[in-house]
Amino acid sequence: MAQEQSIVRSGWLKTLQGVFAAVAMFCLVAPAAAQSLREMRAQEAEEATLRREAAFTEQLCGISFDVSIDWRSFADWPEGAAIARACDRGLSEIETSCRRGETPRLSRFVCTGDGSGAGYSGGAMTYGASPN
Repeated sequence: MAQEQSIVRSGWLKTLQGVFAAVAMFCLVAPAAAQSLREMRAQEAEEATLRREAAFTEQLCGISFDVSIDWRSFADWPEGAAIARACDRGLSEIETSCRRGETPRLSRFVCTGDGSGAGYSGGAMTYGASPN
């Protein structure tokens, strides 16, 4: 009987240790998760803004294309820089072509943060935006 009580106590101690470890881990990880949520919301807002700008370009040019932002390439950008606004400069290049009477054959627009400007390949335009 004493041995059974010792085993039960040992089990409870291990359970309590596990609970305390889980609470401690949550306290350490929760601030990082909140930061990620904030970043995710900011990214969603930038993507929505860029999609709205692309919708204008599509309407003006009479074309349809997918739009995306290569988020990894923006890792070193200044905090708070308007990414969609910088990417919109690439859409302006497409609009300029349309206003000249040229209809671009475009299926995809990808904005990167490397500052390389416009590049076309196989129906895709990659625009390397810069924060300035």
